[in-house]
Amino acid sequence: MRILLTIEYRGTNYHGWQQQKNSNSISQTIEKAIFNITGQQVRLKGAGRTDAGVHAYNMKAHFDIDFPIPPEKFAYVLNNTLPPDIRIINSEQVDDNFHSRFDAKSKTYIYKILLTDKPGGLYYDTHYVIKPPLDIEAMKEASRHLLGTHDFSAFMTQGSKPSSTVRTITDVSIDLRDFDGGYGQELIFKITGNSFLYNMVRVIVAQLIKAGKKKLKPDDIKKILESKQRKNARETAPAHGLYLLDIEY
Repeated sequence: MRILLTIEYRGTNYHGWQQQKNSNSISQTIEKAIFNITGQQVRLKGAGRTDAGVHAYNMKAHFDIDFPIPPEKFAYVLNNTLPPDIRIINSEQVDDNFHSRFDAKSKTYIYKILLTDKPGGLYYDTHYVIKPPLDIEAMKEASRHLLGTHDFSAFMTQGSKPSSTVRTITDVSIDLRDFDGGYGQELIFKITGNSFLYNMVRVIVAQLIKAGKKKLKPDDIKKILESKQRKNARETAPAHGLYLLDIEY
């Protein structure tokens, strides 16, 4: 039977989702937990990959197994074995033809920034900490150029060879709110698209931050898109502010 897992994790202590030869990954940790319970080696196939330090609220991944545990009970059993920074939110049986990656229709990421003058030590691995001010309206204006279907070559870090660099962004929002009893303000980017190129969200966020710091004009985002040149969008926001929020099927 094919089991689909919904997984929440804090990526701080892991070298990303994908299995690594000489380092610990999210998928590898879950596969080991499944083996410890069932004695069977499985290959967990995720809806995508997250880099080292990136977090997830609802990563999806499936595996095939023949073992007498009810599908809905895998979450409970695995959570008794997994470390506390990886939790299985849900487990269920799906059709044998279902694929967690190829059947996904859209993904939503959020990126968290903490605007504060205080150095602090609590949020170093959950937020990108920036000293204010940022021009939020300029960032929102810049983000509108990302909506629609474009060639996002300029926003892709080298290291992958996708069959196409064309992607569709259906929604971008930027929200600012007070955070943690006057500690500062939290700025949250939310981006939904049919799929994303390697580091695409983090490169986008970095350019929007530049617009907020008035190092770019809002219309420059359109020019960067049209250039299709990574050299025009060199910066990449740190991994630890990024979260995979949801996947739609």
